[in-house]
Amino acid sequence: MLDTAYRHARRRISDVAMGLSDDQLSTPVPATPEWTVREVLAHLVGGAADVSAGRVEGAGSDQWTQRQVQDRRSRRISELVAEWDRVAPTVEAGLSDRQIAGPNLAGDAICHEGDLHEALGLGRVEREHWQPFLDVMMQSACLRFHRSDGLAIHDDQGQQWIYSSSEPRTVLRADGYELLRASYSRRSQSQIAAWDWTPAPTPQLVARFGLFGPRDDDQPVPGV
Repeated sequence: MLDTAYRHARRRISDVAMGLSDDQLSTPVPATPEWTVREVLAHLVGGAADVSAGRVEGAGSDQWTQRQVQDRRSRRISELVAEWDRVAPTVEAGLSDRQIAGPNLAGDAICHEGDLHEALGLGRVEREHWQPFLDVMMQSACLRFHRSDGLAIHDDQGQQWIYSSSEPRTVLRADGYELLRASYSRRSQSQIAAWDWTPAPTPQLVARFGLFGPRDDDQPVPGV
């Protein structure tokens, strides 16, 4: 399943990338403010190249990702896409027997695909592509939300996740796409706090929402 999700995300991102102008490629990405659109693409390609070659020491660290970007910063988009096509089969083979759980390149691609769409004003990625990752991200949130928080989360499609050892004291109703983006630390604390909470959440609860920690800079929110 992961291999298919990754392959489809890679192809969608590559198709978008090949149609971008130089100005669009130079657009800063709010979710990763130190990177432009071109540099996010370089990271995605570089991550795949490193994994396919077994260069995984320090995987996920700033040093690991910055090297990927630096090595590819001056390359044409067609060259980046060609490299991604070349290394992807090895990556996908490694994902073929894995379920969607824990850190993986498919989840990274889904996350950054959303980053790129929001930076470029392209609207949401279709739900069918990110829905499985929402399920996993919300299930794994039990590592951040305490059962003593007494929290229940409901999305717009009727799904619910309960983080409580008794009757929930706090209820959140939110759009599924926004839940996923926030779980990837792609929404600010003020954006999360403004959702439909009953009663209003504590600052500590809001700060625990994102896997990569809280953020203070508001992010672009695409329309439905």
